[in-house]
Amino acid sequence: MTGGILLSNRHGDEAKADSVSQTVRTGTAVVDEGDLRGTTTKQGTLAGTPGATVPVGPSGTLTSIPAVGTVVKPRDELYRVDNQPVTYFSGALPQWRAFEQGMNDGPDIKQLEENLHTWGYLGQAPTEHFDWNTRVAIDRWQRDTGQPRTGTIELGRIWFGRGDQVVSDRRVDVGQQVAPGAPAYSTTGTTKVATVDLPVGSPLAKVGGAAEVQVPTVGTLPGKVTRVGDPATDDDGKVTVPVTVSFDDPTKVGGLSRLDVSVDFVSATRKHVLSVPVTALGAKNGGGFVVQTVGDGGVIKNVSVEVGLFAGDRVEVTKGALRAGQKVVVPA
Repeated sequence: MTGGILLSNRHGDEAKADSVSQTVRTGTAVVDEGDLRGTTTKQGTLAGTPGATVPVGPSGTLTSIPAVGTVVKPRDELYRVDNQPVTYFSGALPQWRAFEQGMNDGPDIKQLEENLHTWGYLGQAPTEHFDWNTRVAIDRWQRDTGQPRTGTIELGRIWFGRGDQVVSDRRVDVGQQVAPGAPAYSTTGTTKVATVDLPVGSPLAKVGGAAEVQVPTVGTLPGKVTRVGDPATDDDGKVTVPVTVSFDDPTKVGGLSRLDVSVDFVSATRKHVLSVPVTALGAKNGGGFVVQTVGDGGVIKNVSVEVGLFAGDRVEVTKGALRAGQKVVVPA
């Protein structure tokens, strides 16, 4: 709704004849009742969750390595050295010894057997003991993957990791001589998150805090802070902490990655409060704020108010003779 307010500037009786009148175009807005959220916007990056560094196992010549962007999963070939595969096994423990008959019992054996059992090579329940059944299961796996059938697994011939991962940065190329322990490539997780560097001590860097991420071509996606990393010093000497924002529904991000995004951190929330547009506020003589309400027949009345949280283009009204649904004057 648009209309006009007649503003007059009169200084005593002499000025009445010379009064200056000016019509200012205005509109109206409604006093809302509901929740307000104050936000602070920061720039961040859309990328995969933190992954791992896949190391070289055997020494020799690198004969195959996946391209950047390739998804590797447990049971997949990670790369080849001297044309023999190094395979991805699922597990939290790293391989620190060869798997062979006569080795001491340990949780790494059970972790190995859990994979062989899942893949259908081991019929018995996994245990921490390497026995004849383990040897046969390894032999069957080696047969199916074109490896020499030894019934043993040398140190570095497999790599234990967690979940599907995406190759993000190759450290070596085909044809290079490689040695055990050297990095082969880095990975990220397949789940996308937003990362933001915040100043140390920022109240926004709080696990569980709500946020909204503006993703190009997708829109606004809700999420929350799930991780606050260790402090680091940037090139300008500023100390910041990396903050990870996980999406409530990561599938909505699709295949997007390595994009600049805007992250709105929710800094404060007010429940069931009255609010008006910020533009409805006017300065009151002596300090404070006033809004103009529009009554029956278009009668305009000045109402003194006290305000609280500013949230975008609206502001909380904490005190004043206003009610939900009432109309207030705003610039047109």
